[in-house]
Amino acid sequence: MKINPPKITIDENAPFKEALFGREEFAKSLTNLIQNVSESLVIFVNAPWGAGKSTFSEMWRAYLKQQKQEVIYFDAYAADYFDDPFVSFSGEILALVDKRLNEGKGLIERREFKETAIGVGKRLAGLAAKVGLRAITLNAVESAHLEELSEIATGVSEIGADVIEKEIENYTEEKDALKNFKESLAKLATKIREEQGFPLTIIVDELDRCRPDFALRLLERIKHLFDVEGVAFILLVNRNQIESYIRTVYGNVDADAYLLKFGSLFIDLPNKQPLRSFYYQTGRKEYCQRLYAHYEFSPRVNDGGFLITCAAIFSDHFDLTLREIEKAFAVMALYFGSLPNNQFANPLLIALLSILKIKRPDLYQSLSKGTISANQFSQQAEINQLKASDQNFNLDWAKDMLNYCLMTDTELATAKNEAVLNNKGDTFGDMQMWVRGNRNQAIPTLCWQMDRFSLLPRSS
Repeated sequence: MKINPPKITIDENAPFKEALFGREEFAKSLTNLIQNVSESLVIFVNAPWGAGKSTFSEMWRAYLKQQKQEVIYFDAYAADYFDDPFVSFSGEILALVDKRLNEGKGLIERREFKETAIGVGKRLAGLAAKVGLRAITLNAVESAHLEELSEIATGVSEIGADVIEKEIENYTEEKDALKNFKESLAKLATKIREEQGFPLTIIVDELDRCRPDFALRLLERIKHLFDVEGVAFILLVNRNQIESYIRTVYGNVDADAYLLKFGSLFIDLPNKQPLRSFYYQTGRKEYCQRLYAHYEFSPRVNDGGFLITCAAIFSDHFDLTLREIEKAFAVMALYFGSLPNNQFANPLLIALLSILKIKRPDLYQSLSKGTISANQFSQQAEINQLKASDQNFNLDWAKDMLNYCLMTDTELATAKNEAVLNNKGDTFGDMQMWVRGNRNQAIPTLCWQMDRFSLLPRSS
């Protein structure tokens, strides 16, 4: 068996072969949108951590390469040790130009861009070093801000008045430098679009893992320096995390409104199977099947098909990300790997507890300690909202199984009588074959077995 999650490999000939939730269709729609809009674009693609943003990016870039369309991929987290992302962006653009505009094409535009980028880069570095202002940008220093800039300087002992005065005197030169840079970038972007029929596109990933100050500086650089016609930025982010960065840096502000200043569009990466679609789209169940095969459960699991079904249904119910599903399967792999061969196991309880351990540790701990009643668990886990379209999964039986393990003797006797009175028969009659030994200790015992091995350091 295996205990580590699978490494995704992208088939260059079929980039979306392993894609879930209709993401191939989403990528093609996104491609068409970028291709057809001539204005500058900044698109935030939102998804929680572990939802597969980086994998989607890799698939999409492979697809674009198939279409002979080159884009820039910028790993923000890998670059956040730099003070300013401007130099990194400019270098990546030059690298793309050298790759795409060969045979002497665009030499004038390339030279102009490089010269103006060097000029802006020097001014940004100089001003940041002298003033130390957080998230400063060239065109943020408007006339109305000059007095404020002087006031800030009086409180900074290491900055002389002559330095600030010189910066004010150079204000016009700085605006001209920025104007020249944006004009040269627009010319270069035009050349790129003419060459490949697709705009100069920069995909920014891992922004929500950067230092808060670097992440916001990057957004401001995009807004103030790279916001020109023919340039598209696609930012793959956890929007909640970015908004928390805004509050961390700027205090109690309207983070949502602040973020709106930087984006043209805000869209969600598909993370669920649509209720209605023209064709069937693979989702969590197919991913559970892949993980079952990857972790090599067979032949240790006595009913692999039912385990997959339970894992998929509970993954949907608790809205697990793809990474969380991987972790839940790793928990199951550790559990099954520690059992003797051919030992009986309860797939329903094992799948549920593994998922709760990852997604709802509060509920898991209550079950482990035996401190939660059947009604409390049903309410907190919203068991009555559980849905299953799979014919192999009997919802009533699943609920009876949970009640059988969690009800008191009095509650169970009452439930049996009600079932008989309503002509439903003794639905609890076959539970003993599924729950060996003391029924009230079945779940705490399973939790104890799952807790013997952990993927994470235990807290003391």
